[in-house]
Amino acid sequence: MRKLLSIAAVLVLCFASPAHAGTTEDFEAGKKAFDAGDLVGAMNPLKRAADADHVEAQVLLAYILDYSEFDEDAMAYYRKAAEKGNADGQFGLGVMIANGDGVPKKDPIEGRRWIKLAAEQGHKMAIGVMAQAYLGGQLGLTEAERNNDETLRWVRLAAEQDSLPAIDALARAYREGALGLSPDPAQATELEAKAKKLRNVKDTKGKKKKR
Repeated sequence: MRKLLSIAAVLVLCFASPAHAGTTEDFEAGKKAFDAGDLVGAMNPLKRAADADHVEAQVLLAYILDYSEFDEDAMAYYRKAAEKGNADGQFGLGVMIANGDGVPKKDPIEGRRWIKLAAEQGHKMAIGVMAQAYLGGQLGLTEAERNNDETLRWVRLAAEQDSLPAIDALARAYREGALGLSPDPAQATELEAKAKKLRNVKDTKGKKKKR
């Protein structure tokens, strides 16, 4: 709560601050503060850079605002970046719209439109979300839209990006002959081995060293 109050106070100062030269320098200063965990210290320089049309600053500021539950402000900056074609901005905007954050009501179809734009640019998280949406019927997708070809396309793309749910789904599809694929036990085994290897890597990274 104290952090949110601090950020709220900084926001008041940010929106009252005059324009400032050195857009790149402002972004770099804001990113440095953000990387150090100083969200409050990041706000002023990021706000100046974002308002000077620095796209990366708009995305990072939107992320901080979203994290701090200033949803409408976050939405505004994500939208600015998204409309310039920035994949991170498109993904952030799409997720907020789909979840109903910063908008009167959630709109999964409009959210999917933005997420898909990000995914088509190779945005890793967006590709994973699209694959999950097609597999699970999320983001307003109908049964007719979830035809095998389109579902398989997104699952393959996500599996190539090492998405474990997608790799698991693709392995099952080869094992069972689903998603329009012919059964291929060898391919299924290869994918299962890949998933196992990735899980071991993730588990190892997550374990703390014993003292």
